[in-house]
Amino acid sequence: MNLLDIVFPKKCVNCGKWGKYVCESCEVGLWEEEQICPVCGWASRYGLKHKYCRQPYSLDGLTCLWAYEGVARKIISKAKYRFYYDMLSELLRGSKSLGMPAVGAQVPLDACPVVVPVPLYSKREKWRGFNQAEMIGRWLAEKENLESRNLLVRVKNTGQQVGKLRRERLENIKNAFQLRATSYLPRAILLVDDVWTSGATMAECCWVLKKAGAKYVWGWVLAR
Repeated sequence: MNLLDIVFPKKCVNCGKWGKYVCESCEVGLWEEEQICPVCGWASRYGLKHKYCRQPYSLDGLTCLWAYEGVARKIISKAKYRFYYDMLSELLRGSKSLGMPAVGAQVPLDACPVVVPVPLYSKREKWRGFNQAEMIGRWLAEKENLESRNLLVRVKNTGQQVGKLRRERLENIKNAFQLRATSYLPRAILLVDDVWTSGATMAECCWVLKKAGAKYVWGWVLAR
């Protein structure tokens, strides 16, 4: 136990037990989610896009770590800026798989993926104090020894997507992202966010990246 653990002891965000951000009893409630095709939403081995799902400029695959229910939902919604990174590190450190083998099977060895977080609108990020997708992406990049870059910028304040129908989400998120001015666009990208609901946000980000020339874009989220 270090000094910080003594001065600021860890407390389970789910049940309140002291010692860890998520105690062993509650960690059992973090179960792996079934992987799906990011285009049609049907079950797919390793989260690969189905061969018959030929939507242009779409994600090549999707990795969902947890089911967005119970403990996982509470963890993500309760996470605060001052300990978000440490909490995720503690949780992900014990994860059996981060889904990277599936990504590696689809991306050529000479096209090492670059981690790219889904951006927040600037005013919302200032209000919140952080971008959770960026923090998750930074951790994932360090864990897998990958480069992490903020290639996208959110140019439209779309507000909350919660409560909207899928077609409303798709329309609301349209033209919300742009590519930052850069002389380098990687061939392979690992697009990172915290939660997948309808997939509208990631689909729009992927469209921008592939339209600009990215060849492979794979989605990675904490929960669905």
